[in-house]
Amino acid sequence: MGATTVQPTDPAILAEQLAYYRKRAGEYDEWWFRRGRYDHGAELNAAWAADVAEVETALTQYLDEVRPRRALELACGTGLFTRILAPRVETLLALDASPEVLAINRGRVAAVNVDYAIEDLFAWRPAERYDFVFMSFWLSHVPDDRFDEFWTKVRSALAAGGSAYVIDSGWDVTSSATNHVRPDRENGIAARKLNDGSEYRIVKIFHEPDALARRLAALGLASRIVHTPRYFIHGPVALQAARPASLDR
Repeated sequence: MGATTVQPTDPAILAEQLAYYRKRAGEYDEWWFRRGRYDHGAELNAAWAADVAEVETALTQYLDEVRPRRALELACGTGLFTRILAPRVETLLALDASPEVLAINRGRVAAVNVDYAIEDLFAWRPAERYDFVFMSFWLSHVPDDRFDEFWTKVRSALAAGGSAYVIDSGWDVTSSATNHVRPDRENGIAARKLNDGSEYRIVKIFHEPDALARRLAALGLASRIVHTPRYFIHGPVALQAARPASLDR
């Protein structure tokens, strides 16, 4: 049998995805803090909080080990992780396609060493190199047919000895809102609602650490991505020829 052909993603879905996150800006944090439609009760909320603590601690420890000077954050959103990155780097460029979330991020972080830019990451081309490239809950929105192109751009943004870091969603039916359609693990496209009831289609790919490591290795990238007990995947990625010692922890 021949190799499976990955079908090009409908540009209309990518436009819908951007529209969704722009309109969701003011309610995005409800998901992270388990409020409103994202409140799944005390037991599941506690499991979520434990997984959040794990990824935040792991990122902080990694930053303290590698001590990057110049950092780039892709799809920085409302600043939930910008606030962790900013105090631990000399300069940070935070990119997002949504001016609405950038406004929230600026207000939350308010750090003089952070610059912001509106950027469509599917059209983005890195103009400089960085010691550290960070992304949270973005990789799952990159279609399969754009995976290699995206990581080629990340590679070109990394300075010698630099590394990337990924935090993203694991597949769990209680991760999203209580009124969302049960996520299809294999479909790659998910339906999402806003508080006003409006519905959108987005790309949502649930990567597993081992399969993701194989895909990255084929692109010359070494990774040490792990799964939390329920909700997230997280870990560093680097050029195979410049694998940081911290990847071997």
